[in-house]
Amino acid sequence: MSSWTDARIDVGRDVEDVKARRRWPAGSLLARLPPDVRTELLTRCRHVRFGPGEVLLRQGDTDRHAYVLLSGAVTVRVVDDGIEAVLAVRRPGDIVGELAALTGEPRSATVVAATDVLAGAVSGSAFVNILTRHPQAAWEVVRTQAHRLEWANQRRVDFVSRRATPRVARVLADLARDIASSEERPIRIELSQRELATIVGAALNTVENALRQLARKGFIERRYRAVLITDLAGLTGFADAESEKP
Repeated sequence: MSSWTDARIDVGRDVEDVKARRRWPAGSLLARLPPDVRTELLTRCRHVRFGPGEVLLRQGDTDRHAYVLLSGAVTVRVVDDGIEAVLAVRRPGDIVGELAALTGEPRSATVVAATDVLAGAVSGSAFVNILTRHPQAAWEVVRTQAHRLEWANQRRVDFVSRRATPRVARVLADLARDIASSEERPIRIELSQRELATIVGAALNTVENALRQLARKGFIERRYRAVLITDLAGLTGFADAESEKP
């Protein structure tokens, strides 16, 4: 079981670098928080490092803290009837585990490091205290939840209205737009083909074929456990045009 009080906590290293950072992805929680609230939240965090494949949070656990992602990427997964599905990817500036931190209920999903990750652990009591004293911060957390619900609903719509290749293109384009404000070019999506298949709701070989098509068109490049978006505009245009075909 992972714990924010374990030996991986890095008490002093990189604290000033994180506080000095200014360019959080535009859609992330840290980017939307008022500067004073963002500074307070980061100050209340204790830094924890995770390697690829390590679990930050586990579905069903009753611990009560959240993680603010400071660097790296994580995947959010659920297991139902023995079948694991990847729901989303979270990047720097995002928060994970906030619902359990707020409600005290068991965790609804598992969060796994896709890369080396530096995260800021904030206790449930500290998180609630910040949101209680700063209504704008509470509103931004609500907006975060609304955005995630919209993402999930869009995946359901795509499943019934788009063929497999446009669905893959749409998922990749949506993920890329979430981080397009960063300086990273091309945009790297940290997902294996199997993980992408669970998000899209398609068989692995179907997703592999879709990725080959998108690569031939010059929209993406395939990497080990990752996809590079080389032409976001083209990828988005393809997804939109294909969805309009009968």
